[in-house]
Amino acid sequence: MKNHFRKLIVLLICLLPVAISAQVAKESKGESDKGAVSAKVQRQAAKQKWKQQRLEERAQKKAIKEHDKRLQTKKTRKQMREERKKSDKLRANKRESFFVRLFKYKH
Repeated sequence: MKNHFRKLIVLLICLLPVAISAQVAKESKGESDKGAVSAKVQRQAAKQKWKQQRLEERAQKKAIKEHDKRLQTKKTRKQMREERKKSDKLRANKRESFFVRLFKYKH
């Protein structure tokens, strides 16, 4: 009888670390799942924050540009429009009109 108790105690002592490691492994696996979910949530929150910040920056730049336009006189705005059309044509690799080239100052 005494011998059976010794074997049982030795068996329990040997199996105790296995039982403890199984419980620890389950807990750590659950924590890693929570970490993965929270990382995804954090990425989404960071992305949303970045989008909001980007929209605000664009709106601010647009407001500054509009304000700068309003500071110009009517004549200046007209000249700016003409220059913009001219630069768009040149960027599109188009020549100036025939009459402009005909009466243009030549060096």
